[in-house]
This record gives sequence, structure tokens and C-alpha cells, in this order.
Amino acid sequence: MGPPERRPRYLPAEYTDLLREALASCEGDSCLEIGFGSGALLAGVAGRFRLAVGTDVVGVEDAKTSRVASADIVLADRAKCFRDGAFDLVFFNPPYLPSDRIEDATVDGGRGGTQVPVSFLQEALRASKQNGTVMVLLSDAGDVGSFLEYCRSLSLYVEPVAEKRLFYEKLVVFKIRREP
Repeated sequence: MGPPERRPRYLPAEYTDLLREALASCEGDSCLEIGFGSGALLAGVAGRFRLAVGTDVVGVEDAKTSRVASADIVLADRAKCFRDGAFDLVFFNPPYLPSDRIEDATVDGGRGGTQVPVSFLQEALRASKQNGTVMVLLSDAGDVGSFLEYCRSLSLYVEPVAEKRLFYEKLVVFKIRREP
């Protein structure tokens, strides 16, 4: 059996900057980035949290020597390896492009582009504290309305906190909390 298949790293771009801006005022005891990709976001928030952790399904060895050195990194699927209610903040920029199948895990969001974001959200809610915050970046290339309807069905409070229009899509960062 040969070495594991190397997938391309998720590189920072406009959406990384938008989510970074939205996270700029966040601080607390513990945070988790689901799918840390390049590590740019995790490295940016690590100094404002006692514990900063990132998970990803690829590239953890690369990250150990990168800018994410100030955070703990774990090879894991979403947040499945963490106990319930462990984090003040959980954030992610999930794959959100509509796709019939998940062929490229860095961009394919499944049916309507919401299948993967919803699965990330489910894990984020489980891993966040009762009064914790979840931040997610989505694009109108996917069915944002279905994602928001799912949030409403769980009685979550959802607030858009940052947005940016590109020539091919509109990006929005949502802050999600449980209703008080």
C-alpha cells in the first residue's frame, strides 16, 4: 500500500479575508475551525483564545510546519473527535458549490450546495457551548435560503455580519447562536 493520496490545499482568497474580518472581534477561552485549509484563519484567531484548534481531513502534516504552529491541529472529520460543548466559538468556510456528488471535498457542497454546510453546522452546534457562537461563510452560488430555513427549524438565531459581492457570487458570513 502506497502513501495516502495528496489533495490540493485549500488556498486563501477573498472569502478568507471576509471571514477573517468577521472573526476580528472574537475572543474567548476556546475556538475550533472546522476544515482549517491553509491555516490562515486559525492562525489569525489563535492569539485571542487560550485554546485554538483546527480540524481537517487532509494536509495536517503540512500545517504542523506552517503558520498554524500557534494552534493545535487534528486530522479529523469535522468536529467528531471533540466532546459536546467544548468550544466558545466554532467557525468554518465549508464547501458550498452545488453538486450531485462529492467529488472534490474542497468545493463540492452536495445537493443545493447545502448538504455539506448543514453537516458542518450540526457538528459545530454539538461541539459549541450552549451560549457559544458559530460563524459560517456561505455563497449565493448555493441555496442559502434552504440553509437558513434549516437554522430556523432548529430555533437558531442567525445574523449576517459581513458580506462581499464578487463578480460571480455574493459571499455572506453568518453568526449563529442558540435562541436565549
